[in-house]
Amino acid sequence: MRRKDRELSRDEALKIIDECEYAVISCVDSKGEIFSLPLSIVRENMSIFIHGATSGGKCENFINGRVCKIVAVSSNAVPRLSSEFFESIKDDHVKLGKYAFTTEYKSAIATSTAHLVSDKDAKLHALRLLSEKYCAAYMSAFDAATPPEVINHMNIFEFKITELSAKAKVIKY
Repeated sequence: MRRKDRELSRDEALKIIDECEYAVISCVDSKGEIFSLPLSIVRENMSIFIHGATSGGKCENFINGRVCKIVAVSSNAVPRLSSEFFESIKDDHVKLGKYAFTTEYKSAIATSTAHLVSDKDAKLHALRLLSEKYCAAYMSAFDAATPPEVINHMNIFEFKITELSAKAKVIKY
């Protein structure tokens, strides 16, 4: 990491993954081309889970320990400066670059190995985790929404984290 002053801890990296709305998962496919998708994710311990169909690109690429990169961003915003502060720096290109023409962010990158989850209980557990993160208001109907025939017609993929890094830029005035 070039900017060591922006490097975050392992726990902060995991928090970014937990708080992200979605992540982008990428790998090199069997043809040597980049396969990359934005996906809803959830983490438990050092694994990230997604769900998907039983055919298609995920099934072809997110299996057999294939190495994948997962990029998660939990915040990203242009700073909102007070008019008074902006007026005080508007003729200083260094301060403009530092405070106005920049972005505050928190991001994490996980290197992982991809695996298809085959155990029905493990699939249901991962689906419950995903639902609790994204559909918490509807969890009272989770059992009705996940009969065995639904679980049998979907895939769950697990990405076992092998490396983790994170960084952030937070502007201090």
